[in-house]
Amino acid sequence: MILLRLLGVGAVYGLGFMFIKSLFPEPFALLVLQGGDSSEGNLTVLSLVYMGVGLISGLVAAPLFGGLLLLRRGSGESQAPGSRLTLSLALALLMGVISGLLTIGAYATGILPTGGVLDPLRLIRASNFPTGTPLLVAWTIARDLLPAGLTGLFLSPVSGAMLQRLYASGRPRQQKRYEWEDV
Repeated sequence: MILLRLLGVGAVYGLGFMFIKSLFPEPFALLVLQGGDSSEGNLTVLSLVYMGVGLISGLVAAPLFGGLLLLRRGSGESQAPGSRLTLSLALALLMGVISGLLTIGAYATGILPTGGVLDPLRLIRASNFPTGTPLLVAWTIARDLLPAGLTGLFLSPVSGAMLQRLYASGRPRQQKRYEWEDV
């Protein structure tokens, strides 16, 4: 039951991320309508892959994040429930990291044509400095963190409550204590 809820939250976050990601770095939603070929290959395929990566990353990140929440809850590490915004941003940033890895994988496997302006592997392969390659890989992953963070920010009032309930479930509710009771 929890897995189905997490997949539902992942789908909501994935759709939100797909919509917001379709505006960064180019308006991919408009490129689907334009179609045709460009220096990046077929624009429809490029747009659909970028938006599909956003949806898939939401569906992958939500169960992973839910598992992390359940593990942390089971350890008894903290009794204070996380805020909606904090939990929502954490899920969204995990989603952004997964999206960056999936985007690199799409270029590495040949799903998207290499050599275009958006191709991160072109920059990574052209790196001449010892710290350049890891820095460029980190930058490629980090460029998805801005739209992911915006997704987490916008969806925290809507879906953050479910994450908060998941984090707090199974714990006994603590009774509020007031100073005058201790006297």
